[in-house]
Amino acid sequence: MPLTLLLHGKHGGPGVTYEPLGPWLVPWRLRPDGMRDDYAALRGGTGLVDYSTQALLECRGADRTGFLQRLLTNDVASLAPGAGCRAALLTPTAKLVADLLVLAEADAHWLLCDLPQAGVVAATLERYRFTERVTLTFHERRLAVLALEGPRAMERLTALTGSPLALHRTGDHTTATLDGVSVRLIRRSLTGGVGAWCVFEAEQLESVWALLGERGQPRGVRPVGWEALNAARIESGEPWVGVDMDETVLLPETGLDTVLASDAKGCYVGQEIVARMRTYGSASKRLMGLMLEGEAQAQPGDRITTHGEEAGWITSACDSPALGRPIAMGYVKRGAYEAGRRVEVVHNGARLRAIVTALPFVRASSSHASTVNRPPSTIA
Repeated sequence: MPLTLLLHGKHGGPGVTYEPLGPWLVPWRLRPDGMRDDYAALRGGTGLVDYSTQALLECRGADRTGFLQRLLTNDVASLAPGAGCRAALLTPTAKLVADLLVLAEADAHWLLCDLPQAGVVAATLERYRFTERVTLTFHERRLAVLALEGPRAMERLTALTGSPLALHRTGDHTTATLDGVSVRLIRRSLTGGVGAWCVFEAEQLESVWALLGERGQPRGVRPVGWEALNAARIESGEPWVGVDMDETVLLPETGLDTVLASDAKGCYVGQEIVARMRTYGSASKRLMGLMLEGEAQAQPGDRITTHGEEAGWITSACDSPALGRPIAMGYVKRGAYEAGRRVEVVHNGARLRAIVTALPFVRASSSHASTVNRPPSTIA
């Protein structure tokens, strides 16, 4: 059975439809004909998304910073209170356990990750804890997360909270109040652009969703469905755990090693393999973009072939509003993952022509989305 968001069944009126995406059943559309306007909000304004997929791990104790620094891929030790970063927890063979958001406070570190991975993260950290003065607490679904996504997200949050927000880099965070509700605001985008998470106690979710929807709409905040969110994040080449990444892939194969892993810090679990793959470029497969010819859309699980030989598989696909054509992300094997390589995608017995493309397809900016990596005119 798929997992449901904390607000499941309460996202709006009878026009809301739900669809599975990875391990979740998500509000795909909040209005029957809302995809175009939802996408426009995410790319040109501010979209409000129920993103209650997250679980919280609380790490306290005098040795917590060094403990996390030895295990996680990014430089946790450099974080001052109020700062944060993305990081990964890997197996010793550099396979992905979780994509984490690490927040530093004066007396604690908070780790946010997708709920399906949180139990494994908690167990793994406990397994590595020996004599360190560290306490770990797993808050399974204690907190709700609403995401404000789009180039005007920070401007809208400033207006809603009534105070300027100095959240400049991913992971920067502060506390504020929304109509008396205490929230933690975190700089974090789901689509490669500008975004912020509002994190608060789960029992306040319905009231905060209504508050942001009602008070935010006159200020340009639009509640949006996951169909538009999914299209925007695929265009931006943002892989999601449980959809494009799992425990079978190596971090460098996802392309996120440049985002999640520091090459300046000391050792961490899986570091030797990550460093070797960076040095020698030895990935046997890579997550790449694919631009498809024609109108047929690929589906997750479709196989990628070249010259009749299997060359990979699709993990995510959509019709791109920005490019006006079907696109996909998928793992392409060595020998076929060079950008510009022509391949075929096998979908329901048909062979769809496609071209391998570097990610992102679309680069989000603070004011608009600009397209990149357009396909050659021969397949347009």
